[in-house]
Parts: sequence; C-alpha cells; structure tokens
Amino acid sequence: MSVDPVMGTHPAAPMVEAKPTPAIRVRHLWHRFGRFDVLRDVSFDVAHGEIFGFIGPNGAGKTTTIRVMSTLLEPLAGRVEIDGYDVTIDPVAVRRIIGYMPDHAGVYDRVTVREYLEFFADAYRVPTAGTSYAVVDAVMELTDLTKLRDKLVATMSKGMKQRLQLARTLLHDPKVLILDEPASDLDPRARIEIRDLLVELRGLGKTIFLSSHILTELADVCTSVAILERGRLVVSGPISEIARRLQHAAPPQAAVAAPFAGAPAGATAAPAPAIAPAPAPQLPTHTVKLRVLAPGEAAAAALAGMPHVLRVGPGPGQTVLVTYTGNEQTVAYIVRALVMANVPVAGVEPERNELERIFLEVTKGEVQ
Repeated sequence: MSVDPVMGTHPAAPMVEAKPTPAIRVRHLWHRFGRFDVLRDVSFDVAHGEIFGFIGPNGAGKTTTIRVMSTLLEPLAGRVEIDGYDVTIDPVAVRRIIGYMPDHAGVYDRVTVREYLEFFADAYRVPTAGTSYAVVDAVMELTDLTKLRDKLVATMSKGMKQRLQLARTLLHDPKVLILDEPASDLDPRARIEIRDLLVELRGLGKTIFLSSHILTELADVCTSVAILERGRLVVSGPISEIARRLQHAAPPQAAVAAPFAGAPAGATAAPAPAIAPAPAPQLPTHTVKLRVLAPGEAAAAALAGMPHVLRVGPGPGQTVLVTYTGNEQTVAYIVRALVMANVPVAGVEPERNELERIFLEVTKGEVQ
C-alpha cells in the first residue's frame, strides 16, 4: 500500500514491464523503382543476439531492404529502426551501430591484409595509440587472419577475401552486423569457416542479419527467419514457431512406412511397445536421423504402429529417418523402443531440413 497526502491510502499501481527495444524493427516498408513496387508493406522484428536469416529468391527485395537498413536508400514509405534509431532521421547514429557487408563488394588488391585493415580503422576513426593498431590485431585474431597479415590481398582466395571484408566490418565494434550473401560463390570449406565465425560472433553478443537464397547455409545457424517473395513478407519468426504454426494449420497425416531395400518378402511389423506415449495430434512434426547397428527394416518393424511415429524410411549411409509428432521426450521413447527390440542405436541427430520444408510450404515459386 502507498499513502497519498491528499487522497490517503490506496493500492499501488501495478508495474508494467516494458518490452526491450529490438535490434532491428521494420514497419510497413515500401519501396518502388519507377512504377515497380520492389517492397510491399514489409514488417518484422529482430531481437538482440539473434542470427536472423532473410530468405527469398533472387529479385524478392532482400538487397533493397538491406540497403534501406544500412542508410544507403531512403524508403518510399514505412519506418526502419536499428537499436531504436530511425535510419532516415538519424543515419549517422545508425552507421555507428551497424557493420554492413554488401554482396560482391570489392577489396583493394595492392595492399597487404594489415594495411587494408589499418586504412579502414583510420576511416572509421578507431582510436589508436600512436602507430599501434591494437584493434586491427584483435580483429585479425578473431577472423583467423593473423598469419596472413603481410599477404597481398590480390593473392588471396575468394573465401579469404570474404573473411577480410567481414574483419573490416568489425573494426568499429558494431552491435548489429548486416551481411548480404556473405557466403556467395564460396567453396564448401570457406562456407563452413564463415558459418563458424558467425556463430562465434553471436557468442560475443553481436546481432547478425544474414541475407541469402541458399537455405543450407542458414539452416544450421539461424535462430529466426523472414521469408520474402515478390516484395512481400510471407512469414517471419523463430523456425520452430513457424513450423508449429504450419503443423497446426495442416490436415492430420496418416502413418507411412517407407520401403527399405532388401526387406524380406512378407515381413511383418512388430507390435508397438507398451511404453509409447499417448497420441497428441496437435504437436509439431519433426524428423530425426538414427544411426542403427542393424538392418533398416528391423528398425521399421520395431516402430510400426507406434503412436506419434508417422514415417520410417532409409536415410544416408547406415541411418534411418523417423518422422514423428512431439518433442524430445518422443525421441527418447523411439530410442527405447528400438533398444527393447534389440536394434542397437549408435547415434541420434535431428534431420536439418526444417527450413527447406517451411520455405516450400509458404512460397509459391513466383518471381517479380
């Protein structure tokens, strides 16, 4: 209770917790080139500390959105804020916060790696003590470029040049990284190295906005996504939440048993073990990859008729793919059922195709 000198004793007003300001807020964004609407009423939020995937086919409007976010293009209508700063009203403050890496940006070839980074450290007005560029040293160490410090940029591979550009964006310690197709045209090893570096940067507290039309390079790292098609936002949010919404909107599925090569003719499925949980048709659908030390048909027989299990089929190598409804507890029941049926389980791994499934379900394959 609180006491007011005029009104006397009265209950204290309830405390209302304010929502944190998102790292990126986009509201009703429109843009047009001539008579052509490139962006049409796009709205989404990116929370602090996320790796946010911005997905869409070529020409969907991804780069236009990024150029607006990076203060390089004024929107026709709508509002974009970076950490609370409006990109149109206060672009200078926004530029201090972001690190922008455009698609296919060039680098200066006739300088060394260290000279390149020192030049941009001066351009960013990064504080230095005399000729000591401690920030440059720290960024080279973070991006694994220290051993290449004296190497001419012209002699570097495409992957190393991409890593150098990412190092440049980190010199002024930005809170938000905006990366347009950072793994474009890279070989598999360079893609993996860039991906691992992004995960490390997120661990350092960076928010990463990552544009791409290659789903495989986003599925393993993104915490949330937004999917754009023909300039319109189709869906946005955490991948698991989107998958759950789609599952609730989809009609119920019947269980399917996929054939295994070499399955004996007339083989019958074993009855479902009594330990299986009760059905819950509204739970989201997932696929788990199991490495079993037995023929695949033995695993299929052990899981046949088990509640929650929708499909059992062969996977790559000596693996079995099990599609099920539920959560991690369901996976535990599946593994236990296999072990009780004398099917040894050597490994359990989620099948990472959720993002591809979402993309195919929510888009129509249309281009502008």
